[in-house]
Amino acid sequence: MDMIGLTVLSESEGWLHQLDPTDALTTFCEQHRFSMDRYDYDQHTFLDLLDYMDFQEFEHYLFVLQGPGERTLRLVAYLQQRMLHVQFHLINERGDVLFGDPYFLNEMIPLEGTARYTQPIELQDALMSLFTGVYPDTASREPQPLRHVYVETTELLDSIAPTLFDQMTINSLLYIDQSTRHDLPVIELMSRTPVLLAFSDTLSFNVRERLATYDRERLAAAIKQWHETSVVSSPEHRIGILDYATLAGMSASHRLFFYHDGIFSDYGKRMSLSSTFDLNVCQLRERQLKKWEELVPIAQLALYPILYQLASAFQGTSQFVTPYSVLELPRTEGKFGPLTMIGIQNNEGCFAFELVTNQLFETDESFLAILEADQKERFDVLPERLGSDYEAAIQTYKELIYHG
Repeated sequence: MDMIGLTVLSESEGWLHQLDPTDALTTFCEQHRFSMDRYDYDQHTFLDLLDYMDFQEFEHYLFVLQGPGERTLRLVAYLQQRMLHVQFHLINERGDVLFGDPYFLNEMIPLEGTARYTQPIELQDALMSLFTGVYPDTASREPQPLRHVYVETTELLDSIAPTLFDQMTINSLLYIDQSTRHDLPVIELMSRTPVLLAFSDTLSFNVRERLATYDRERLAAAIKQWHETSVVSSPEHRIGILDYATLAGMSASHRLFFYHDGIFSDYGKRMSLSSTFDLNVCQLRERQLKKWEELVPIAQLALYPILYQLASAFQGTSQFVTPYSVLELPRTEGKFGPLTMIGIQNNEGCFAFELVTNQLFETDESFLAILEADQKERFDVLPERLGSDYEAAIQTYKELIYHG
């Protein structure tokens, strides 16, 4: 008997999110011939999705959309256009058919009670990644899928091979550096591929203007200062560094920049990939592998933008407790487990920042002293540094670290 795929999703400002099914919906799927399906729209491209649908051999596939979803409708239409042997359907949470056959369902699907998806400001995060090259989960898939594309003006869209957009991740961004317009190149692109488009006036502020501009030598000097003094300074309180990944030597193959004079790896045009537009994604990625040497090992390069952003949130100078920098103890060159917490000390006080949850909490000097000793495996210095507070401080530290 042919299976019918079913997935529940919501759309917020064009970003697609997989939702967990309710118990009632799960039971319904088990009793009928529905296969509850999950798909990662952040990691996979439009082409990946087509391959996946092909492999699953569904006869029908039903998208259940919670809330409005203009882009979801475009995605379902795109799939139907490319895959004639699967019947795609889209219904909303009230059961109204938005795409497909209204008579396909002869049972009422229980759609009440699906949890709404709330997500932080994704457009701002995407633009930060586009302009800095820093992406939170860069290590999760190699080669990196294409996530963000910058296009100088809409007329360039006619010159870019249409297949390039199929190879962008479904939740990725095509940014056009003009104010919003729906001219012919845009309309043609939208009718072919359901990419997420943003123009320079989509956000109420310009992300680029909030980024600091460095050259490679200045960045190398800033990292050296961090190593030697634990100080990371962001004097103009910028939220990041423009083209950081390129300058630092990280492999940031998830972004491309299309200008009138060619295709580049970075916004600042330091790394030219081609003077013509007739290259495919594989050729471009091959050329992107040629990069500057890493300034420091990758774990440190990935950490530095977080420190920089934290430094910009405080007035004055901040010193950071990390294994890589000298505070009270020398740097650690050896291997250690994954870093979960960093310390911050400045004239506003002492703080700890949890890297997994992105939570900042206030603490004291004893806690930071133990954190540094723990990171550098130098507990031997603590009895002298903490004196009579030693036992109590260690106990407090353990409770916080291991039990939150």
